[in-house]
Amino acid sequence: MGLTKLMKKKGKIRTAGLMTGTSMDGLDICVADIDLTEKGLIYSVIYSDFIPYPDSLKMKIRNGLCGTTPELCALNYDLGRFYADELDKSLKNQGIDKIELIGSHGQTMHHINEHSTLQIGEPSFLAQKFNVPVISDFRAGDIAAGGTGAPLIPAVDVWLFQHEKLGRCLLNIGGVANITLIPPMGLKLPVLGFDTGPGMGLLDERYKQLFPGDYDRDGLEALKGTIDHILLSGWMQHPFIRKKPPKSTGRDEFGQGWLAEHGQELEKTKPHSQLATLAAFTAETIVQSIIPYQKKYQIAELLTGGGGSRHPFIMNVLKEKLPNLKIQSVQNSGVNPDSKEALGFAILACARIRGIPGNIPTVTGAGRYAVLGKITV
Repeated sequence: MGLTKLMKKKGKIRTAGLMTGTSMDGLDICVADIDLTEKGLIYSVIYSDFIPYPDSLKMKIRNGLCGTTPELCALNYDLGRFYADELDKSLKNQGIDKIELIGSHGQTMHHINEHSTLQIGEPSFLAQKFNVPVISDFRAGDIAAGGTGAPLIPAVDVWLFQHEKLGRCLLNIGGVANITLIPPMGLKLPVLGFDTGPGMGLLDERYKQLFPGDYDRDGLEALKGTIDHILLSGWMQHPFIRKKPPKSTGRDEFGQGWLAEHGQELEKTKPHSQLATLAAFTAETIVQSIIPYQKKYQIAELLTGGGGSRHPFIMNVLKEKLPNLKIQSVQNSGVNPDSKEALGFAILACARIRGIPGNIPTVTGAGRYAVLGKITV
């Protein structure tokens, strides 16, 4: 009997989830024992870790966003080697000598809503080093089923966070921001989830153009500025912001190209106020995405994760504009906000092995539920 068939019959599976998101800052690792069935999820996190990208690799990724085919080809294999080497070091540091499965999201280089997507980081290096199945390329199956290909974490959010009596909104602020709207168990409404627009991507890119360093640590520079409401009002007319879900986006839409397009108008505003206005743009797109569903879905809690959930300017705007919601970190529900998505792709890897669909058609617009991910052994 094949290895993957044997794993279908197992109870818990020790799985490593790897996530490199649109923030493009490094590799998130989460190792957990996971038992996922049609009846529900039982899991325990063994540990989580974060490995920053070396500056040279980070530069290759940034350049690769508009790179040539040879550059992307080389980067795909460079990332595959990096994932395998760093996971090996991380496991040894923790004294863990065996894992049984790996789920690797890969580094997103381009995403065209409803059409195509590209995540790189050759999984064969992980499969060879650890001699276990590696699940990767999760988005393609949803796109083939007619969906947007993202976000995929909403299925995980339901397994982790659906509440019997409370409606919940899960918010992740990475390079882009996305939400999952989960009604209480007794309320017969579909789960919804979509990218709301920019997350930290625009802020981080602009910060690097204005100040030394990679990002505005603790949002201190943005807090010194004021919002340019005329600029903000114009940005809110962006076609993606006005588009109804299902929808997904990435740095190809809200990244260096967007900043180049809006460079002249930004330069008319002081540097600190540029950051404040960009932070307000992220926050306002989140607010305007939640409000239409807040009452219908009986949303009582906004559970936050991702690097942007620690940005005080963004969080202050959310608290001001959403006063009726209890806003708190997913940490309060027992999930590490920094490794939630890595945990998510560990769970989705188990879903692939068990033959459980990993997408939600009402989230992505797919024509059917689909088992996601390709297996490399």
